[in-house]
Amino acid sequence: MKAEPASLVLVADDEEPTLEILTTVVQDLGHQVLAARDGEEALRLAQHHAPDLIITDFMMPRRTGIELIRAVRADSSLSTTPIILISAASPAAANEATHFFGKPVHLGDLEETIARLLADRPSGSPERVAPVAGPLSGSTRPEALNWLAHELKSPLSAVRMSVELLRRRLETIGNEQDQSRVQVVMRGLDRMTALMNSVLDAAALGEGKLALRHTAVDLVGFVARIIALWRDLHPDFEFTLTAPDERLELELDEPRIQQVFENLLSNAVKYGGARKLVEVHVTARGGQAVVSVRDHGPGIPAADLPHLFERFHRAAGSSGQGHGLGLFIAAALTKLHGGTIGVSSAPGKGSTFSLSLPRART
Repeated sequence: MKAEPASLVLVADDEEPTLEILTTVVQDLGHQVLAARDGEEALRLAQHHAPDLIITDFMMPRRTGIELIRAVRADSSLSTTPIILISAASPAAANEATHFFGKPVHLGDLEETIARLLADRPSGSPERVAPVAGPLSGSTRPEALNWLAHELKSPLSAVRMSVELLRRRLETIGNEQDQSRVQVVMRGLDRMTALMNSVLDAAALGEGKLALRHTAVDLVGFVARIIALWRDLHPDFEFTLTAPDERLELELDEPRIQQVFENLLSNAVKYGGARKLVEVHVTARGGQAVVSVRDHGPGIPAADLPHLFERFHRAAGSSGQGHGLGLFIAAALTKLHGGTIGVSSAPGKGSTFSLSLPRART
């Protein structure tokens, strides 16, 4: 994925492992690198060397990533320089960057963005895109959660990129056992990331500080696309879909409702039993659209049903799977959309979770 001719890229991060990894990634793409360990040093290097691209962390000493972006934009000789902002948090001003990545960063996505921005750099002004990967974009976190996200997700991001580089090398020089071990590490890192995102989501929802971004969505097509993905992810399971032929228009924050729906699918796969069948139904009931997800597992004990959507609750017999936040977050996100979520179950007869959402007014 090398680009010609070589460009000069400024990388700024106060975490030495992350700075080293980002430097390696950029150099492997065939470019020269300037490294800065704080925002003030980054600005000085940018003004002296006029890089073709700047990659910066958000939380840095002496000058934050946002402050660096604003100083660069205010300098007439640097104002059109594309800037990639990387952060464990989701700062409200992230859209001032040319592109935003939430930690942990997926290596391939970062490489593609670097290549594209450098290829497009002769254009007059940088493109602006909204944040793409922060679990709480647009919300305000308490100071303690910002600290938690930075202190845990920043080193996790460096580790994940290191493992991705190792995986690429092992594909060439390693044996199958080595590659399998790396995949185990990657799955563990992804699980850690999902857990941290869930904790942050739960905190923001509990404090009423998570904002939704509604768009018009055809629920039938939306559900069909997600099921197609899950069929690829779990070929040993059968996923069936029953839905009306016509469109069901809703106003939704699509990524958030996908988070809800995928939580229900994930539970159906985890607890679905030996039959490995997940049945999904989409129906219209007056002013509501209902999505139900049914598994054929052992069912949920009656004593657990009233507590399923409580924070950190795990049903009896869950064998330690999950972290007890998924259904709490799903219920809270559904409520924010003006909808409801419920469950019916009996031991030995499986479980059916139903998500009801208001249809768009015509």
